[in-house]
Amino acid sequence: MENYREALEKCPGGFQMDWSVYEWEDAHKGDRYYMLRVGEGNTGIVFHGEFLSDPYEGGDWAGNGKKRHYVDICCLDAVDPDNRPLITLEELQNAIPEIDWVKGHSGQLLTKEEGDILDELFNKTRPIM
Repeated sequence: MENYREALEKCPGGFQMDWSVYEWEDAHKGDRYYMLRVGEGNTGIVFHGEFLSDPYEGGDWAGNGKKRHYVDICCLDAVDPDNRPLITLEELQNAIPEIDWVKGHSGQLLTKEEGDILDELFNKTRPIM
């Protein structure tokens, strides 16, 4: 969380990092994504962006010796996790109830229709920069 807040402060227009993905076989450079904060507190979409690379194998971030795949991502419209998310969990559940928004597991591929609904919802709530 400290690194995330530091990136927000240093690069308010956006920043880059890598992220592990489970369904890496379906991930491709150029794919769009939305980052969801789950757990306690202000849950919901906290930033969005695009995959800057195809998936690649890397070390296990959790130290369990598991095979992990990562993508390089750009992060746009990021918000402080202590503030309201860009789209709340409740808004997501109302807009696309077919998705289990609370399980949180490094990625879930949406159908084109679900993606279009999420894009429309985001465009309605997008922060003015």
